[in-house]
Amino acid sequence: MKNQIIKNDLKIFTKKFNKFFKTKLGKDKNLLNNAMLYSINSGGKRFRPYLVYTFGKELNLSHNLIFNLAAIIEMLHNYSLVHDDLPAMDNDKFRRGKKTTHYKYNEYTAILAGCALLTKSYQILSSKAFRLSNNKKIKLIDTISKVSGEKGLLLGQYHDLSIQSPSISERIEVNKLKTARLMSYCCQAVAICAGKNKNIENNFKKAGQYIGEIFQINDDFVDFPQMPKQDVEKLSEYKKILVNKIHQIFNVLELRRKQTFLLIDFLKDLKV
Repeated sequence: MKNQIIKNDLKIFTKKFNKFFKTKLGKDKNLLNNAMLYSINSGGKRFRPYLVYTFGKELNLSHNLIFNLAAIIEMLHNYSLVHDDLPAMDNDKFRRGKKTTHYKYNEYTAILAGCALLTKSYQILSSKAFRLSNNKKIKLIDTISKVSGEKGLLLGQYHDLSIQSPSISERIEVNKLKTARLMSYCCQAVAICAGKNKNIENNFKKAGQYIGEIFQINDDFVDFPQMPKQDVEKLSEYKKILVNKIHQIFNVLELRRKQTFLLIDFLKDLKV
């Protein structure tokens, strides 16, 4: 029953968000734009936008801020997926049961489509349509650049490709960089938009970090079903620690919405 509440809320949000998200790309009929549209419509739970929505509602952000911020993050996330799937990276031909962008079109089109999605995220972030003060926009741009750059998402992907048979500690580090950093931004950015002080902002950031780590652990259990039993046990125990930390942060922040707390139970059982 608890998970069903979040599932229904996520379903309603996703329908509204997808409609909004499509408006952020041009209507050109050329191959590049088609590839961009294809990549953002490749499925997925829209979990990162939903984090923005959930915590944005907690801080009473406007519809404009929530949906534009969610679009920015999802645009950047989809760029990373397009590039992750490339032959030089993970070399995947299918994602969520559909052809990956490079397999559907071709490699150079996928590279350019990914780059276009990345630059589009910054365009939305700096646009007048994203109704926020310039100082807050600058902070958001600076923060997302660090999250997605050579000390964040890109470093996580580098380690993921470079390390063979990673240890548990190495797997956790990759998860922090490659997945959790962007989810931490989902929550931190909401606090920045709301003009919260540094302490509150850091707590939102930590909550997003822990949520992202749990999300990736769930994903690892699906992607690596033959993971050694001792590794599964260690990650499961680490997951419990993260859940407790999220509860503590939510209590410190005095979050009130029922859906926010139910999100933790939903996340524990989520099949990515």
